[in-house]
Amino acid sequence: MQTEAELEKEEHDDNSADDESIESSEEDDDNDDDSDDDEEPMLKYQRLSGTLADTLKKDAVAAMAVSDRFLALGTHGGCVHMLDLAGNAVKRFSSHAASVTCVAIDSCAEFVASASDDGKVAVHALYSSDVSITSSGRHLRPLKALALEHDYARKPTKAIASGGLAGDLVMTAKGWFSSFDTVIASGEGPIGAIAWKGDYVAWANDAGVKIYDVATQQKFAYIDRPVGSPRADLFRCNLCWKDESTLMIGWADSVKVGIVKDRVSNNPILSAQQQVPATTVSIPSKYVEIVCDFRTDFIVAGIAPLLDQIVLLSFIVDLDRVRNVDVLPTEENARIAKRLVSQQPEVHVVDMSGEHVANDVLNVFGYEHYRANDYQLAYLATAGDTTFYIVSPKDIIVARPRNTDDRIKWLTDNSRFEEALHLAEKVMDNRREADGSLYEGTMQVEDVIRIGLGYMKSLMDEENYAKAASMSPKVLRNDAKLWEEWVYLFIGVDKLAEILPFIPYKPETAQLSKTAYEMILSRFLETDKKMFVHLIKTWPTDLYNLKAVTDAVEYLLENQPTDTHLLDAGITLTLATQRFEKALLYGLRLHRPEIMKLVIPQNLFQTMQAHVDLVMAYDFKNAEMKEESVDASRHWTGREEGFLGGPIGESVDIGGTARVLRRAGLEEGVGLLVANTDRAPVSSIVKLLSGKKKYLHVYLDALFRHDPAEGVEFHSMQVELYADFDPTRLLDFLRSSAMYKVQSAYKLCEIRDLVPEMVYLLGKMGDNRRALKLVIDRLGDVKQAIEFAKEQNDDQIWDDLIKYSMDKPPFIIGLLENLGSHIDPVKLIQQIPKGLEIPHLRASLIKIMTDYGIQMSLKDGCAKILVSDAVELMENLHSAQRMALAFSGGDLECNLCDSKILFDDPDKNIVIYFCKHMYHKSCLLSKSIALERSMTDSPIHRPTTAPAHLSAVAPAIPAATARTIAEIYSASSASSVYESARLSTVTRFSVESGSDGAGGLVGVVDTTVPNAEAGRELVTDLDRLMELKEIRGGLGVGVAKGGVGDVPCPLCRV
Repeated sequence: MQTEAELEKEEHDDNSADDESIESSEEDDDNDDDSDDDEEPMLKYQRLSGTLADTLKKDAVAAMAVSDRFLALGTHGGCVHMLDLAGNAVKRFSSHAASVTCVAIDSCAEFVASASDDGKVAVHALYSSDVSITSSGRHLRPLKALALEHDYARKPTKAIASGGLAGDLVMTAKGWFSSFDTVIASGEGPIGAIAWKGDYVAWANDAGVKIYDVATQQKFAYIDRPVGSPRADLFRCNLCWKDESTLMIGWADSVKVGIVKDRVSNNPILSAQQQVPATTVSIPSKYVEIVCDFRTDFIVAGIAPLLDQIVLLSFIVDLDRVRNVDVLPTEENARIAKRLVSQQPEVHVVDMSGEHVANDVLNVFGYEHYRANDYQLAYLATAGDTTFYIVSPKDIIVARPRNTDDRIKWLTDNSRFEEALHLAEKVMDNRREADGSLYEGTMQVEDVIRIGLGYMKSLMDEENYAKAASMSPKVLRNDAKLWEEWVYLFIGVDKLAEILPFIPYKPETAQLSKTAYEMILSRFLETDKKMFVHLIKTWPTDLYNLKAVTDAVEYLLENQPTDTHLLDAGITLTLATQRFEKALLYGLRLHRPEIMKLVIPQNLFQTMQAHVDLVMAYDFKNAEMKEESVDASRHWTGREEGFLGGPIGESVDIGGTARVLRRAGLEEGVGLLVANTDRAPVSSIVKLLSGKKKYLHVYLDALFRHDPAEGVEFHSMQVELYADFDPTRLLDFLRSSAMYKVQSAYKLCEIRDLVPEMVYLLGKMGDNRRALKLVIDRLGDVKQAIEFAKEQNDDQIWDDLIKYSMDKPPFIIGLLENLGSHIDPVKLIQQIPKGLEIPHLRASLIKIMTDYGIQMSLKDGCAKILVSDAVELMENLHSAQRMALAFSGGDLECNLCDSKILFDDPDKNIVIYFCKHMYHKSCLLSKSIALERSMTDSPIHRPTTAPAHLSAVAPAIPAATARTIAEIYSASSASSVYESARLSTVTRFSVESGSDGAGGLVGVVDTTVPNAEAGRELVTDLDRLMELKEIRGGLGVGVAKGGVGDVPCPLCRV
């Protein structure tokens, strides 16, 4: 049996059932044009398709139940259709003769139960042919609700709760032999809804909602309908267990959520909703606490949980017309209501306090003809997913919470690209949903790029070019083709500068074509030369055609030779192409500081010579820049530049122009020229600078300070240049050089009235008196006059100076204080005219006397120092001459004849040198070594300082040999030789302990003594010398028997 609304719905075009999806709408077709389109929906919707449309062509949905395996539809034709989750028909059960009012699926999805207006309950086994159809004797009227116990397929009782218009809630269960009915509630009005979860059965009747505990077989909660609610039979009550203890109730315009709790035994105070009827013998152990209670401005056609929120299926109606209705509508009102067109149903998401979160308007087929009770909201909660089914007679819409992919799509559809891009990147990075669950969507890198491109396009449409450009690295990534496309887009809108900082150019990034880079460079060369310079300095040269870009810059430089940006670019490009001559010229024009570093490695002196004016201008520019960085009022001295600017020790205040000239002479360019005159000839440079005297002066000045011998042929020219540009240096130049014409220089100085220079030149020409007169009359400087007289070192000049000063008291005082030792102060004092008043004369005389005393004291001190130094030096000399060599052992050989040396042989004189070589005197003479001195001269050979280790190497003369030498003294009668030996040749004599414990003779002895007594006297003298100086390390000058003069050692030649 079908309602009139259902029959009208069948008139719709059947093809409309083929639509697979439905779009949520934020505005009503008639009067909601001002709704907020920017509100993001929480759910996504899709129309259930499959074979559903064919199933409902001649039937209509009256009830629905869902599981994670299939769907169960009860129709007004009394059939139960089993569909898969895609909407395709699987099975069909025809067990009722009237409309199916309720369908239930057990928790194991093995049985499906249905209740009908025919008063019967049918239970079908899905995986067998078992069918159970029950008709309780108490259900003589249509059934409106039923529920299966939890785990129905596994429990033997197979309990079913059902109820309807009869007003009885009956629980039917299997016994040992047959089923039996248990009436849980009766006599409180028709039962419109039943919900069973775990041990709790909730049902709704006209009085309200009650809950029954199957385990204790007690009713423990009663939840009343709010005051002012519409009549109970007008709108169906919707019950939904969120979990085993939370019941959600949506009835008319009221929403309540209650939680089943254990009663505390010592808490006898209960709220009105927790109280049990007075007939209850004992207080139940459970009660329900209402945690959510609010009213809506629509009729609730379905209720379901969504995390911590509530999903409501709403039917829009004028509540003022339906509230407080306690009589049946008249026939006229019924006709009016029939003609009313219903509005589209809506899905509302609210929080637990009833605050709005989101809502969507659903475009349900035939909504104009439906009422609130024609809709139903079924939901299925599985791990990680929740699915809602909005059921209408001819349509079923599936709703699911929107995942990340859905949210991204909605954001892009609503041009909220920035949020979409951020969300997509976040998902791609951590592969997680917003709730932390694992992301299982289909988002790929290509999708992220597509979203980013859409975002950039929208920014371009909004003319937000800067933002669009800033997004390019994130969106375009390493796709060279995309980069080129967007570069051309920015060029097209003349906003290339916006994307320029982000254009890739490094080797590890995407590389555009050379044409693209050249186009960018060309555009900036025309519009922004500064940026062009930055690009060619930053970009690798292999990105573009270097020659083409260089030619373009040089072409522009021909017409704009002073453009600083073009010059800067020219330097960079010519260096890259190794055209160093061009680079040098551009650098000189631009005054680039480091450009001179090219000259020496690349041998660019010819270029410097050909463009010496640019080199000098370059140095002048640098000098001016440095001049601006210092205090222009400071005093300069020549010490700052290595060339004095005035008299020694005197600071010279020079002008700003002269300071710049001097700084320019210290710059790098002119320094290279003067240091490399072989590659840049002086004559060529002078010729090129002949028309620019200022540059010529700087060059010649730097050349003279570098090497005074260079360019001497131009010194006469320099006199005039110094006089013109730096007069304070002229005097130093005149003193330092002799390669100028003195007469011409004097005439020039006379014309320029350069008095100090005239004084010097007059002195050089020999006209000292005239020069002195200039100093006294023109300069009035007594110190300079004295210095002049000192330089001339001429007594006549001193006399003239004293004579010229006699009528000038300041000069007299100056002479007295500064004459020093050059003239006698008494002579000056005697020539002072009597009666001449001289200020501070007394102080000057006292100073002269004090200075004289100091001079005498210094003289005495110096004399003492000299005497002390002379004595010390004599002692050092004497000590050095007294040193000797020590020898030990008897096997000594002549280094010329290789025969043994016998000290007791009176016929062979022995000569021993500091170098430890020994010779027979006859052997030395046989080698024709000329004697420079007579035999009476000292036989001592004085070599250079002997090494400290000679005492360990040189053998000592044993004591026996010493006695032999003493006996030889009587062999000669030349007395003069003895005196020479005593006074000159004997420098050191000592007796050392030998290996045998006896003393050894070390010293210089001549065997030609007059007699034995003289020999004994000599030995006595040697003994006395031995007592005066102890031997140190056995070092000595040598021993000679029979002097041979100062003949050098034949082997060592010393």
